[in-house]
Parts: sequence; structure tokens; C-alpha cells
Amino acid sequence: MSNASKQRPHVVVVGGGFAGLQVTRDLRKVDVSVTLLDRRNFHLFQPLLYQVATGELSPANIATPLRGILRKQKNARVVLEEVTSISLDSNEVYTTDSVIAFDYLVVATGAIHHYFGREEWRPLAPGLKTIENATEIRRQI
Repeated sequence: MSNASKQRPHVVVVGGGFAGLQVTRDLRKVDVSVTLLDRRNFHLFQPLLYQVATGELSPANIATPLRGILRKQKNARVVLEEVTSISLDSNEVYTTDSVIAFDYLVVATGAIHHYFGREEWRPLAPGLKTIENATEIRRQI
């Protein structure tokens, strides 16, 4: 097999939050192809969500387009799709519109709110992990 016919390993990163974005950036000088998958087209700076919730900042101030962040990274591409399943047997990620093969997979999908088995707390303690959460809290204030 000649070097011309060899393909670089393909790394698929699921999630464009802090971890997924950091892994993608860390691979910028590695001889791999990187596909960053996220269902949203932006990276959210979650530590400032409270300022959106209190009206100090606009949501646009804390959300940056993923393609803009990675525009200079030649070995990375951003795919805006929702992952529906993953097959470790066939090394494929299934999305709403496609199947993406991988050599290496990074799953960095973030966290969800947890009420420690006390779901009755949910209406009394709203989460603050998304722009929608922040704007709903702002509306209620």
C-alpha cells in the first residue's frame, strides 16, 4: 500500500462542549481527520449562563459558532446532526441523516440535571445548563 492510498485515522468527537472542543483542538497537530458532531451549531460558555438568566448578558454573548472556533483547523470539520446511536462493533456513529465511520471515538456529551431520586424538586430547582434554561429563568424573574 502506497502512502498516497493510506488514509489518516478518523476521530469522531460527539459533543461540542468544553471537553469535545478541547479534544478537537488538541488534535490539530496530529495526523488525523477529526469530525466534531453536535446537534447545535454553537459552543456555549456555561459559566456565564447565570448572567443570561439575570439579564446581564444576551445569549449571543456566550454562544460562539463551532465552525468559527475551528475555522483555521485544517484537519477538523463540524457536522451539525443529532447522534441517535453508536455501533462499537462496526465503528459507526448513526445520526438523524447519516452514518459516520470512525477509527477512534470520543463521547463528550456533557451532563444532565440530577435530583438524587427526588423528582419533586425539579419544579423548585430549575436547571441552568442551556440557553433555554437561562431564558426561562429570566422570564420568571
